[in-house]
Amino acid sequence: MRTPPSIPLEDVDWEVGPWLSSWEISLPPDRPRYFHHDNLCGRTWLLSGEEPLGDMDDDDEFPAYEEHDNTAEIAKNLVACWPNPPKEIAATVGVTLRQLQWFLSERSSLDRTARYDLSRLLGVAYDERMGGYTPSGPYVLIARKAQALDAIYQEISGGGDACPCELVPAQGEADPSWRYVLINAYGTPPTVVMARRGEAIAERLPDLIMNYEGIRPVSPTFYRDVVTTCARACQTPQANVREMTEFAKRYERHWIDCAWLPD
Repeated sequence: MRTPPSIPLEDVDWEVGPWLSSWEISLPPDRPRYFHHDNLCGRTWLLSGEEPLGDMDDDDEFPAYEEHDNTAEIAKNLVACWPNPPKEIAATVGVTLRQLQWFLSERSSLDRTARYDLSRLLGVAYDERMGGYTPSGPYVLIARKAQALDAIYQEISGGGDACPCELVPAQGEADPSWRYVLINAYGTPPTVVMARRGEAIAERLPDLIMNYEGIRPVSPTFYRDVVTTCARACQTPQANVREMTEFAKRYERHWIDCAWLPD
């Protein structure tokens, strides 16, 4: 075979570019894979994920139960409703925005430390009763995407077991920029959904939030506490759950063992 002549790069009439094209650079990192022989069909499959450490004992009649890891799905909906942009969330847990996006779209995984930090930041915990991961909250959420908001509401309300209502002051003017909807699931810390006035999704809240109770006048003092708490919770990604947890503690006697309807 004849070897093609070597051409000095400085003599070509085109500019030397990067070795990888843009689409190759943006590919997610390779996920671990392993070969698995299926004794039932006699075929060998290439599976993604970590290879099990050992084979099952022959005496085991039934395979071990594997928990459903839906962390990425829950995190995706929470990030879509989080007051802070995804870039700030990624920086907080020590990953790039692209790495976070790959994880949320289930195209790639995060290392154990980053995954733990993200779950802790977003208040995602394993629920043995449900057999999966759930958003434990409490939160301040921003109504941006209808599908994400509905998914999170269904999770934190146990499928709609709540009497959500929009809070307005009984005397005085309401916040001119935001509407505040209290999600008061039975016996759980409250979550507040903020919707920017004038946006289309704000007008759809009665249809998006199951069992919506409408507008509820509350004391000016309580309304100011809600507005102030939400403002503090929106300052940084870490502040969200922290500030709402303190808010829930202040009013614990009102929501414990009941669906809270504030006055």
